[in-house]
Amino acid sequence: QREWLEGGVREELLAYWRERLSGAPPVLELPTDRPRPAVQSHLGAHEATVVPGEVLEGLHKLCEREEVTVFMVLLAAFKVLLARYSGQSDVVVGTPVANRNRVEVEPLIGFFVNTLVFRTDVGGDPTVVELLDRVRETALGAYANQDLPYSELVKALRPERDLSRSPVVQVMFALANTPDTEPELVGLTAEPLDVEQGAARFDLSLLVKERDDDVSVALEYCTDLFEPATACRILEDYRRIVTEMVNNPDTPISRLSGSSR
Repeated sequence: QREWLEGGVREELLAYWRERLSGAPPVLELPTDRPRPAVQSHLGAHEATVVPGEVLEGLHKLCEREEVTVFMVLLAAFKVLLARYSGQSDVVVGTPVANRNRVEVEPLIGFFVNTLVFRTDVGGDPTVVELLDRVRETALGAYANQDLPYSELVKALRPERDLSRSPVVQVMFALANTPDTEPELVGLTAEPLDVEQGAARFDLSLLVKERDDDVSVALEYCTDLFEPATACRILEDYRRIVTEMVNNPDTPISRLSGSSR
């Protein structure tokens, strides 16, 4: 990978990301329940909700009609919510990618995940369909240039470093849509357990999982900044925005319900 990046590819990738992120807001100014501490403690918790099955069915129909993925629709809904809460129309969110796009790494055990930066302009009050076009363009461009390590991007952009925030992105979005499989171990029975880590790597991380009959949504949040009630309100607003986007795709996003805090 190092040899490949040094073969001129690194500069091509850097050129794309420099142009894509030129003039991007350095931080997403979300209102918080408490003053931001001078240094991140990464203390966190999570709350969860469910998007019901009938919405999931409509979501798949919307994706087929507009030629977008479930990820793109759910990310667009999160962008709408973040724009309302922050008052910013230029919304930057990070998302993890598997980073296993080379045959050589497929059989390896290890954590290869890279972070992609998704910047989308939600200004001008687009309809849901118009916003999906913007998010699709953002996503396809990011995927095509995903091989630059996030650490290299941060070094190249040289953002003003602040110990109270993560550089470049402070909010993450992740979708898991692979089927659950229980490990088969000779002589042993295994079952998954939910573990409360008590940690938050970012201000907010929305973790969405598509299941057979519904969509589970968990919000990991920094407890230095947000109260549990705020996290629950964010989740409720998100669930409502997703539902209305699916049911009314020609509606301007300003008319989607959900609080603006």
